[in-house]
Amino acid sequence: MPKPGAGVHFGLRGLDQEESAAHCPSDTLFAALVATLADLGGDGAVRAFIAPFEAGEPPFLLTSAFPRAGDLPLLPLPFVRLDLSETPGRRKLFKGLRYVSPAIFHRALTGAPLDAYVQDDGPGAFLQQGQIWLTADEIEALPEAWRDRAPAGAGRRDGGGDWLRSAEGRRWLREQRVWASQPVDRVTVDRVSAAPALYRMGRTVYAPGCGLWLGVQWPGGSDSAASERLEGLLRHLGDRGLGGERSVGYGQFALAQAPLPLDLPAPHSGTALVTLSRYLPGPDEVPGALRGRASYGLDPIAGWLWAPGERAQRRKQVRMLREGSLFEPVGPGPWGRLADVRPDGWDAHPIWRWGYACPVGVPLFAPGGHHA
Repeated sequence: MPKPGAGVHFGLRGLDQEESAAHCPSDTLFAALVATLADLGGDGAVRAFIAPFEAGEPPFLLTSAFPRAGDLPLLPLPFVRLDLSETPGRRKLFKGLRYVSPAIFHRALTGAPLDAYVQDDGPGAFLQQGQIWLTADEIEALPEAWRDRAPAGAGRRDGGGDWLRSAEGRRWLREQRVWASQPVDRVTVDRVSAAPALYRMGRTVYAPGCGLWLGVQWPGGSDSAASERLEGLLRHLGDRGLGGERSVGYGQFALAQAPLPLDLPAPHSGTALVTLSRYLPGPDEVPGALRGRASYGLDPIAGWLWAPGERAQRRKQVRMLREGSLFEPVGPGPWGRLADVRPDGWDAHPIWRWGYACPVGVPLFAPGGHHA
């Protein structure tokens, strides 16, 4: 996913629609699942679906839908201190870094040294003009067309994969794009005057062999029936479309299950946690979750709501911890909550915003761990 040529629009900055994000946040994904279920089963089905989440007992936890480069899932850069020596120009190198590979993510969470992975002749590599950081060993997971390709005159001797590990090959990889986002001109026509008005809408497209991936945790253990229901709902969502501008075909995707190389530390209350979804701490989790070793970014989430027979209105704003944020667990989990963001005067039904953390453990801060 997404389907070839479909493109997506994931809004970034409120009313500024000319930009589109590279990934779909977990709260947007959950809202789309609820809207899809409402179309399929009506209000009763939605109430039954929402009830355990509202009660603080989520049957499943979703990651955000992050970019995927071939068979390599990308993860948010975690808010942990990286074990890197102070080197002139290094701050600029990481200024645009947004996603990391599983191997880099794991090294960051364990406090392992990373200096070698930024050197030209070292075991690391970058994509998307420095926005993605991976290891040379993970190049084999990139799209096959990239592995088998070298620019004319590159003089590869041992095949594309070996050439990509060379300093020249990694310079070439740095310029390869997993996604591209740009505004697209659109026209709307006034219903009264028939006068056209030009506007621009951001569109993100993914390179062949690339797309999005998402993960699911089952706090109470895997449930095959619940898993099948969720999978069926995701397939319907793929036909309906995810994100904005669905009326022109944006956001359609084909769901596929694939074994991705993810082996992440299990979350537990004995260590700090990094969330792979947006996280809204519950009243009993604040301020404890944000103290001590916590390190995080905040995303203000607002936006508009539409419902049949109702005028468009602004949702109440909530501030959530961004994906990759480090927090202190308060209690045994699950951590987070749903937030009712219905505007004042809205009495039709609750408007829920997903805020449950989808966490992984941080061995760096486990008993016996170390902070480099």
